[in-house]
Amino acid sequence: MKRIVACILFSLQLLLATPLPVEFVGNESIESSLLYEVLGIPKPLFFEFWKEKPRIEPDNVNALLPALENYYRSRGFYHTRATSKIDNEKILIVIKENDPVRVADVSTISLLDIEKLIPFQKGERFDAELFVKSKENIRRYYKDNHYCHIDLNAKAFVDIENNTAYIVYDIQPNQPCVFGEITIKTPESIDPRIIRSLLMFREGEPYSAELIRRSYRDIYANEGIERVVIDDTSIKGNVVPIHITVSVYEKPVHFTAGAGYSSDEGINLQAGVKHRNFLGNLKTVGIDGRYSQIKEFVRLTAEMPLTHHNRLGAEAGVKKEIFDGYDEYSVLAIFNLKHLRHPHYFQESIIFDRTETKNSKDPVNFPNGKLLLVSPKIGWEVDKRDSFLDPTKGYRIKIDAMGSIKSSLSDASYYKVYGSASYHREVPWGIASFRGKLGSIKTFEGRIPPSYRFYAGGMNSNRAYNYRRLGPKNRHNDPIGAYSIVECTVEMRMPLNDNFRWVLFSDVTFMGQDEFPDFGKSYIAVGPGIRYLTPMGPIAFDVGFDINDFSEFAFHFHIGELF
Repeated sequence: MKRIVACILFSLQLLLATPLPVEFVGNESIESSLLYEVLGIPKPLFFEFWKEKPRIEPDNVNALLPALENYYRSRGFYHTRATSKIDNEKILIVIKENDPVRVADVSTISLLDIEKLIPFQKGERFDAELFVKSKENIRRYYKDNHYCHIDLNAKAFVDIENNTAYIVYDIQPNQPCVFGEITIKTPESIDPRIIRSLLMFREGEPYSAELIRRSYRDIYANEGIERVVIDDTSIKGNVVPIHITVSVYEKPVHFTAGAGYSSDEGINLQAGVKHRNFLGNLKTVGIDGRYSQIKEFVRLTAEMPLTHHNRLGAEAGVKKEIFDGYDEYSVLAIFNLKHLRHPHYFQESIIFDRTETKNSKDPVNFPNGKLLLVSPKIGWEVDKRDSFLDPTKGYRIKIDAMGSIKSSLSDASYYKVYGSASYHREVPWGIASFRGKLGSIKTFEGRIPPSYRFYAGGMNSNRAYNYRRLGPKNRHNDPIGAYSIVECTVEMRMPLNDNFRWVLFSDVTFMGQDEFPDFGKSYIAVGPGIRYLTPMGPIAFDVGFDINDFSEFAFHFHIGELF
């Protein structure tokens, strides 16, 4: 009998020591995915079937419950209690949230308007994490607006008996600051005047931390820069001296290679070599090549920074591209002058394009033959997004215009205008993103290569159709392109966890065979998608359906921000 009891007790001990699945009950205000992370056992997403569900050893559960209660307290629930029990071979963690602390009043003493930086309204739940973040945002806002030092006295008086919080922001700034003496230390291969010309501020001008961040961005745009430090910590009264230290790569020759896949181009491979400080002063020269299932090119590039945020560049190369219905071979040379006035970017170029259309199955729409076009081009871009890899707010506008006059140097008189705009804003359930694109071509004399036309369909266009498969087609069912296009997209991005997002989108496309699109015929796509955030930008997978014919659909895969 003693042996039987001993065996039963031993078996129970083994059972209790075995990690069991964990579920939460009663957490109405905070998602379970966040609570799993608090316990250090993130829950796999619905498609991560290869991962085990979160498990905990029963003996360790009670030691983890205070962490949950503390997390709830940081989110305004000061009376939350967490308990656990074992039910049907799983651990149930029962959350009793109770009433949260709510904001009874918010008062501010501030020289600048900080209302938009305060994340609380009267009657809303108090959140300690948001309170700490608001103080950081206020300090940054003052530094962006000429105040290099402030006394910030921000308090949250929490009455847990009455579940109320009284919040006070008292900001006392010093006098507005100015930039002081600017000293620059560079290697022998870099003229300090080049770095000085890249700065967004000058001695004696009003101080702004935003101008320092912009200067970092402009300096790091030069590939030869390994590290730059802009030190603004030696404040003397209301004067901020700036000490800049720049270092370059000891080995300026840089090799790159990569491989990838997208639904638009299939498998793609690329490789290149670049000297990032050729003959000093951050001049670059390089050669690179790329291969995909529809595009191939090899090109030489050169670029040098000039004073006052200007850059001079050139590139030359050969390219082959396979279209539905014809192949195209090009020899290109481009000379450009770039101007950066953050957030504005201007570029003037002249393009020499020797293009040959071959293997055409449709000589009417895609005539075989060679064309030479010498086309001046101007471009303007403004980028006010908070991030180019994963924007959550802000906008971007880009406009390009090019054209040519028929002469002994050019085979056509034409113009081509193309523009795009995107806008992002945070909404209660995630991020709302909008994009619009338009383009127009008019040929007055001669002809232009068929590749100059607008093609629609694909990950960056209308997602109910595969790459370049949308629009009018010839008798071989090959798209013939369009001379005008308007596309609009709305996309709702909703977080699943820190790395994944759900997406719902709709794309609308209008195309035309002259300089204005036919707004009487629209192509409308709707569909879901998913994004996985990486340091290179989001990995995107979408499926789009034609709203008028759900049998017309396409899958898309892409790496990088689409907007």
